[in-house]
Amino acid sequence: MHKKIKILSAVLVFWIALFIAWEWWYSFPKVRVIPVSEVNSKSLGIDSILHQAMSTYLLPGISVAIVKNDEVFYLNAFGYKNLLTKDSLTVESAIVVASVSKLFTALGLANTLNTKGISTHDPVSSLELKGKVSASSLAKLRFQDLLTHQSGVRDKNFSEMIFSSSKSQVLKEWGAEFLQNSSTYHTDSISYNYADSNYDLLGYLISQSENHDFHALIENSVLASSGMTNSKFVTAWPIEDNGITGYQKTFLWKRIEPKRISFPILPSPSSGLITTTKDMSIAITHLLRGQTGAFGKALGWLTIDGSKVPLGFQKTQIEGREWVGHYGGQAGYSSLLFYSKEAETGIFLFSNSRDKEDFRIEIARQIISYISPK
Repeated sequence: MHKKIKILSAVLVFWIALFIAWEWWYSFPKVRVIPVSEVNSKSLGIDSILHQAMSTYLLPGISVAIVKNDEVFYLNAFGYKNLLTKDSLTVESAIVVASVSKLFTALGLANTLNTKGISTHDPVSSLELKGKVSASSLAKLRFQDLLTHQSGVRDKNFSEMIFSSSKSQVLKEWGAEFLQNSSTYHTDSISYNYADSNYDLLGYLISQSENHDFHALIENSVLASSGMTNSKFVTAWPIEDNGITGYQKTFLWKRIEPKRISFPILPSPSSGLITTTKDMSIAITHLLRGQTGAFGKALGWLTIDGSKVPLGFQKTQIEGREWVGHYGGQAGYSSLLFYSKEAETGIFLFSNSRDKEDFRIEIARQIISYISPK
């Protein structure tokens, strides 16, 4: 027995040593950036904040867009989109914004249903889709229920994900399967339960209603019409020549290692938008313009009962003001987009690093405090 314990202990030590060696070999030291030697403008001051953040949070790359008083106030990027190739991250690099995608799915839904005379209070059955949609419990759900994650719809749990196929499903196939098993993934609960499936289902429904591919539908009704010509919901991943790699902190060392994203659904209405920091500055400009911007009609459709927060948008407090927008975080990618009509300011922030320390909002707070001191 004593000999067996020794053998098992030796095997365990060997595997631990192997793990440590593997993690060290495939990880990267923190990115070192040249600090700003002298701050004599607001732009250089923001540069300094971002340089410090990269060092503090071990960020491989970071990009920021700020719109203030209807003008692009700041637009810059630092670090790398891929540490292996040392390709620089720029404001025109293709980036993964994860759940910030939901804002654009919501805007696309609004444009589509508004032209049909359908409101947020109407049920899914108002789309008059035949087959399993009308026969399922989902038919009674209101669009606002899905937009606000109060639909009783849930995502697959951990055990279900383990036994499901690792390959990405086409949205049309996912939707058909979801409807077939709607009793499994839907309850009568009206409590808040954040689930990507709410938005994936909305994307599936409008694509079926319009008999049009979801990615093309959103591109035509939201992205191209607003000038976001370098943004799209991807239908294949990884995309050719993309080069963007996500990272996370290693388990033991003060280093970072690759953490790439995989999309279970393509295109993914909940998280599949690939865009650029420059395009997101355009989006913020339209959001701040409200009714006079390219998203005006859609925002009007999404804003109900006198609320200041459109359906599908989250809210947060920054420097004593309420800001609306959305957080994005998946695998080794983190982002946020928030704007304040009161402050006439909007900010977009992206990093190809997993955020376990709330660095997104902390950096945003530092920047907003710096450019708009009380």
